[in-house]
Amino acid sequence: MATNPKNKEEKINQSTKAEFINIPIQLLSGFLDDSRSSIRNIYYYALYSHFIKIDRGSSREKYKATCEWLNFQELDREENLQRGRVLYERYQNAPMTGIERNLFSDFNKLDKSDFEKACFLAYHALKSIVGNKTFQKADNRFLWARMDGRVKTIKDDSELSEKLRFFAQEYQTLKIKRELQENWGLVYYAQQTRGYYVSFKLDLKSLIMEAMKRKRKSIEMLRLNNIRLLEKEVSGKLNKRSKDQNS
Repeated sequence: MATNPKNKEEKINQSTKAEFINIPIQLLSGFLDDSRSSIRNIYYYALYSHFIKIDRGSSREKYKATCEWLNFQELDREENLQRGRVLYERYQNAPMTGIERNLFSDFNKLDKSDFEKACFLAYHALKSIVGNKTFQKADNRFLWARMDGRVKTIKDDSELSEKLRFFAQEYQTLKIKRELQENWGLVYYAQQTRGYYVSFKLDLKSLIMEAMKRKRKSIEMLRLNNIRLLEKEVSGKLNKRSKDQNS
C-alpha cells in the first residue's frame, strides 16, 4: 500500500521538537527575584501560543501535539491553556525574544546564581533588541530596560527593579558582556562609538565593518549639516547687508 506523502509530512512535523521558545520580553520581568515563576509563565505562554496555531484535531489532540513539539509533559490541559491565554492576550504585539529549548530546560531544572540569571536576561534582552536583523546598535540603558522586562528604554537605573540595579553597575555590566562574548555567542564592538554594536550572526570583522560604515555616514551627515548651517548664516548676513545698502 502506497504511503500518503501528506500523512508522512504530518508525522515528520509532529516528531520535530521546538528549537526555540518565542516569548514577549515582558515575561522576563521579575526573573531575578523569582525565576521559577517566570519560567512557569514562559511555559504557559509557549503552550498556548503554539496550541492556537494548530487548526486541526480536538482540543486534546492539539494539546498533545503541542506538548510533544515543545517537549513538555502533557499535564493540566485546561488550566495551562487558560493561564497561557491570559498572558498571550496581555502581551500582544510585544517585542519578542527566542529562548533555546535546551537553555529553557537547563534553567527550569537547575538552581542558578544571580550572575547566571543576569547573563540569561542580558542574552535574551540583546536578542530582543537585535530581532530579525543581523546586527543592531544599543546602549546600556536599553539593555537594562529589556533585562527588566521593559519595552522602552529607561532614563536612569533608578527605574530598574532592586536586584537588577546591582548588575547595572559598570563593572557588573562589563562582566556580563564578557561572559556573553565568551560563552553565549555574542559578537560585540564598542570602539569609538556612542553605545555599541551587537550581533549573533556576524563575525567580529563584519560587525566592525558595519559599524564603521555607519560611523562614516554619520560623520558625512554632520559635515553636510554644518555646511548648511554656515550657508544659512552667510546668507542671512548677505541679505542683511543688501537691505542696509538699499535703505
